[in-house]
Amino acid sequence: MKTCFHQKVMDTYIAANVIIYALAIQIIGLLLAVLLDPYMSRDKRRVFLVIVFVVSSLVVQNYTGYMLDKKGTMPYARTLVGIYGYCIRPVIIVLFCYLMNINRKYFAAWILLAINAVVNLTAIFSGICFSITPDNEFVRGPLGYTCHIVSAILLIYLSRLALSEFDFSGKRDTVFPLIIAFLVTASVIADSFMDYRKFPATFLTVSVVSGSLLYYIWLHLQFFREHEKDLMVRQRIRTMISQIQPHFIYNSLSVIGSYLDEPDVAEEALEHFAGFLRGNIDLLGTEECISVQKELDTVDNYLYLVGKRFGGKIIVEKDIADTDFSLPPFTIQSLVENAITHGIRKNRGGAGTLLLKTYHTKDAHIIEVEDDGAGFDVLSLNEEYEAGKENGFHIGLSNVKERLRVMSHGTLSVESEKGKGTKVRVCIPKTQENSR
Repeated sequence: MKTCFHQKVMDTYIAANVIIYALAIQIIGLLLAVLLDPYMSRDKRRVFLVIVFVVSSLVVQNYTGYMLDKKGTMPYARTLVGIYGYCIRPVIIVLFCYLMNINRKYFAAWILLAINAVVNLTAIFSGICFSITPDNEFVRGPLGYTCHIVSAILLIYLSRLALSEFDFSGKRDTVFPLIIAFLVTASVIADSFMDYRKFPATFLTVSVVSGSLLYYIWLHLQFFREHEKDLMVRQRIRTMISQIQPHFIYNSLSVIGSYLDEPDVAEEALEHFAGFLRGNIDLLGTEECISVQKELDTVDNYLYLVGKRFGGKIIVEKDIADTDFSLPPFTIQSLVENAITHGIRKNRGGAGTLLLKTYHTKDAHIIEVEDDGAGFDVLSLNEEYEAGKENGFHIGLSNVKERLRVMSHGTLSVESEKGKGTKVRVCIPKTQENSR
């Protein structure tokens, strides 16, 4: 009988270690996958590494609680271990929220975590949440399901957030978050019927580890799709810039050519054009943002050449109050060129005033290019654009708008009225500075 008892103890011990071993293998595999994933951004990789650490600590907490229960002589230590387990479980869900959208603050979620922690900490001096008796028995109090309720609320929020943050190509993509939600819910129910003294890890802990792996697989698919989409967008950017380059060069050479009968003026114009090429040749094919000061230097070169070409008919006013930000190359130059070509030059006599402003608000850097040119019907412009009837003006604005969206999360808006002029406003959020 004694040998049989020892054999049962040994079998239980081996089974317990097999469970921990299996969980450890999953965690190590997840850690290696996260470290080697080429599609995951640095910030999201950091969040996932924190998740791996927290999940690992949860497994250790489960095993420590299991061993303390076997000893039966350290109820206070078991209380502290239990508090940690109940406090840390919902934290994992909030960390997954950061993987969905790392720029959000999630204040409401952290308030729920704080409430959960305060309630569970009462176990140190009260049984209102749970307690461990001197006989090492676990007793759940009236607030003993606080962790479960908080986790359920956060899990519902996470599922909604996951389904709203990504542009799914099909309904099959929703399977992963739904499976994870089902696993967590089922594990909570299973734990309520489980004899936890026989196992070193709860069903919930097993589902959290497995769910982390599933979440990684699901997110990897999304990251890969975003990477492919980004490659396609960058290819469009190259095409857009290739359209801008010859257009600008052609206009500049035309200005210089118009002064060939005045050698001194032509030489001065050629020097400005050569200065533009020397200072900006590396930017002609760049796909990165540049400082606004470099962009303004490009605009100055362009406006000099245009001023020579049209003999003072175009008056330029500047109000440059903000130069401490970056933007896609040729953004302002394209807008200024559009204002002159499609606005002022369409006035009777081809004369008018152009106003260029830069300033900043609390949340964004603002650029405004305004002219008193011919103006147009913005509504009809949008209708023609949607119908695919693009002229040079459409192409210029759409190129700038697309590059702003992709490269700096910026926006472009247009106000115009026939016979009165046009104002184009660019808004670049300051949050982009912190994410780079």
